[in-house]
Amino acid sequence: MTHLRLEGLTRRFGPTTVLDAIDLSVARGELVCLLGPSGCGKTTTLRLIAGFLEPSAGRILVGDRALSEPGSAVPPERRGMSMIFQSYALWPHMTIFDNVAYGLSLRKLPRADIAARTTRMLEAVRLAHLAERYPAELSGGQQQRVALARALVVEPEILLLDEPLSNLDAALREEMRFEVRRLHDAFRYTTVYVTHDQAEAMTTADMIVVMNQGRIEQAGGPEEIYRRPRSAFVAGFLGGANILTGTARDAHHLDIGAGTLRCEEPGLTPGAHGAVCVRFHDIALSPVATEGALAARVQRQTFLGATRDLVLELANGTQLRATAPPDLAIPADGRVFATLPAAKCRPVAT
Repeated sequence: MTHLRLEGLTRRFGPTTVLDAIDLSVARGELVCLLGPSGCGKTTTLRLIAGFLEPSAGRILVGDRALSEPGSAVPPERRGMSMIFQSYALWPHMTIFDNVAYGLSLRKLPRADIAARTTRMLEAVRLAHLAERYPAELSGGQQQRVALARALVVEPEILLLDEPLSNLDAALREEMRFEVRRLHDAFRYTTVYVTHDQAEAMTTADMIVVMNQGRIEQAGGPEEIYRRPRSAFVAGFLGGANILTGTARDAHHLDIGAGTLRCEEPGLTPGAHGAVCVRFHDIALSPVATEGALAARVQRQTFLGATRDLVLELANGTQLRATAPPDLAIPADGRVFATLPAAKCRPVAT
């Protein structure tokens, strides 16, 4: 059942269109990640949903209720939404308990209700034992959990998160990805989550919406987006992928100059310029020639512990990146043969 709906949502700043007529439906209880590079329009979308900006065209609806359209907008405080920012925005002079209880106090609920709901929420985020401490006494990950608790305790209709983990170090970011997902599974609030981090989106999202230059490139589940990208942009942004271009012989074969790639699924236009993507880890490397393999020279190889990362040069100068097992040690300028499986080569739009 659709809970949040964006219809032709557009936002212009002067002559610049930063969001270009996007359509999006979010089901009740779904966690949707808006993923893309800086300037793609994802934060503008979130601010429009929150009511901090008004659309230049299009509408935002929750259920059948229009929250925003040109010339008419429900103010942020009446939208039933909670928003979490990069900076946590905790009150430094308040205890953790009082920070979480703040939204309930504003609603003038009975003290006993505030205490009970705040305690339950602190238990849910595993911080009940720190209730009387102050934000400065907590780690970054603990502070972010306080921010989540404060947003959730008021039981919002929709939860909005704007790059909530970007201020954490790498280890804490990884831990908090799973914490965000755990809390979502526990409370099932409709959630819109903005990030530029592919791993964050893959870990937390029910649906990933990949954005580029103010438009939606592709939307779908994490596995679908990763395995079946429709464009070179999506393939490159979601994990490591080589984009190889050339002339299509038919719907399944692409001549790239150094050889011919075969795609199991059709999608190429015979005689036209085409592009195929293949993930780094899907390329099989061998020091000896095998049928259908492309001859290459190793330009660079880096030992990463569990894998080796290689940059290869094909006969026509095309570069290819591949991930190999750690025991495949081929020195720079060494010869190698790369097999690109037809099942892993996908035609994409450029």
